[in-house]
Amino acid sequence: MSSKQTVLHVDDDPDTLELSALTLERLGGDDVDVETATDATEALELLDSAAVDCLVTDSLRLADGQAFVVAARERDASLPIVFYTGKAWDEVAADALEARISQYVRKGDLDGVEAVAERALELSSRDRTPKVEAADFCSEAVDDADAGEVPEDPSESFPAEVADSRWTVAGVHDWDADDELVTTVANVVEAYTGVDVANAEPLFTAVDLEAVETVLQPRADDTPRYDVQVRFPYRSWEVAISSDGYVAVRDLPETGDE
Repeated sequence: MSSKQTVLHVDDDPDTLELSALTLERLGGDDVDVETATDATEALELLDSAAVDCLVTDSLRLADGQAFVVAARERDASLPIVFYTGKAWDEVAADALEARISQYVRKGDLDGVEAVAERALELSSRDRTPKVEAADFCSEAVDDADAGEVPEDPSESFPAEVADSRWTVAGVHDWDADDELVTTVANVVEAYTGVDVANAEPLFTAVDLEAVETVLQPRADDTPRYDVQVRFPYRSWEVAISSDGYVAVRDLPETGDE
């Protein structure tokens, strides 16, 4: 695989694409080529004509109504896809599930573009063969972790940890032993933030955790889903949940507003 990676970002907002390209080029330097497209048809042409190592896309549709993200997956079964959209999870869950996205990130955070760029660069540099994928993400730290316990060095295995140490892995959901994901996440967020989740602001106002559980939990045949994660904002924090069961929290950046 070439040392130079290609990231394709698709969005109907030219300003978003310009900021994304500048950020990717700043972070990736000479090791990354950035391609952009403002509509789904143009993006499919790029996918057909060039080798793309990671796709970042908004929730766009083709003229026939098909979701672009689904059409992209049909063209490349192993292409890493970061779904970067302003739409809530419940609005895009069906398309995201069908497309088997690598990550969902909702627009709105001040550092959102940079976080997406970091993630895209990380995904684009990985060997996409199944053998390497399994070795990368089925670590001993995951296998040995008991329900609710945090590994000694979770930053080594939690996919949300990219280029900084701002994330705190605050808990682990055991898909076999634990109750519903919403219970685990509520307990973790409450323990980390000190906020009474049930009475202050229920988590369901920020994200549909039943839909998140559907996209993250092991498949019906019990095979795991490698390197999938969902992030969402909750009050002044950002929460990330990975398919390995890790639940991480970090402070949202300061906005400067009083």
